[in-house]
Amino acid sequence: MHHSSQNANSKILNPRPQVGGFCPSITICAPAKINLALDIVGKRADGYHDLRTVMQTLTLHDTLVIEYCDGSPAPSAQSVCLTCDNPMLPTDERNLVTRAAIYIMDKFSISGKICIHLKKQIPTAAGLGGGSSDCAATLIGMNALFSLGIPPHKLAEIGVSFGADVPFFLTTTTGTTLAEGIGDIITPLTSPPPCWIVLACPDIAVSTADVFSQYVATDVRIQPDIPGLIQAITTQNWAKIANYTKNALSSVTELMHPIITEIIQKMHTLGAYSACMSGSGPSVFGIFDSYDHALKAQQQMKNILFNVFLTRTGV
Repeated sequence: MHHSSQNANSKILNPRPQVGGFCPSITICAPAKINLALDIVGKRADGYHDLRTVMQTLTLHDTLVIEYCDGSPAPSAQSVCLTCDNPMLPTDERNLVTRAAIYIMDKFSISGKICIHLKKQIPTAAGLGGGSSDCAATLIGMNALFSLGIPPHKLAEIGVSFGADVPFFLTTTTGTTLAEGIGDIITPLTSPPPCWIVLACPDIAVSTADVFSQYVATDVRIQPDIPGLIQAITTQNWAKIANYTKNALSSVTELMHPIITEIIQKMHTLGAYSACMSGSGPSVFGIFDSYDHALKAQQQMKNILFNVFLTRTGV
């Protein structure tokens, strides 16, 4: 059950073999992501948009404990029991964790019952990929728990049916990736050096569908230079990388939610190399050159917002 051959990003913390009647379990981390840059390059016939984005994992993560309870075959609806410390999240098949676990049990004819506990740290619906990362961690964990031997590229094919960001979390080993298409065409990149990130998540609901429909209607265009960003990453210099952190959707989301503009401006005031919205929002990340500067910025931001995290880039 060694995890590195599957994914060095969603870390399996305690693979434990079955001993006698002992129920095996796995604890696995599901990291958050930010979009260092995000560009919209076209619209597809199916209504979705083609993206080009550089995604980066953070040390901020959710934790899943997946436990197998042996027993008689159970109907699919009862075969997976998900609990979560966030009472606002559904635990039935509306949750990708439950759906992913049921899919693996059905596909590989696994009987008995799976109990999963999800400890949430990543804010939900915030542009940080929490739901996709939890789904990917479930697929990786089930693969390891039952020694199914599904290779990463096959897991990614399964994952894309659950969400466009899921393959990123299933395949990245460096934590830094160019994603194209709807997010399903993955090219690994060299990681920039670790740096401190202040993550500010305003408590507002942003509809991704609304953001994309408004983007189509607007004349305002931010055009990120993705090749420039990738080249800057090779310099291993965050001051240069920060020049390219731009998000084509931010002008639209900022019009809908001016607080995002205020947060970006505040991050710059507090000394960030750069500040940018992640995904379709509303989270904003600020890149800082030291722990002390980042900690001070986090404390200042907490005067404005409840959800402010001090985290790092990395796997």
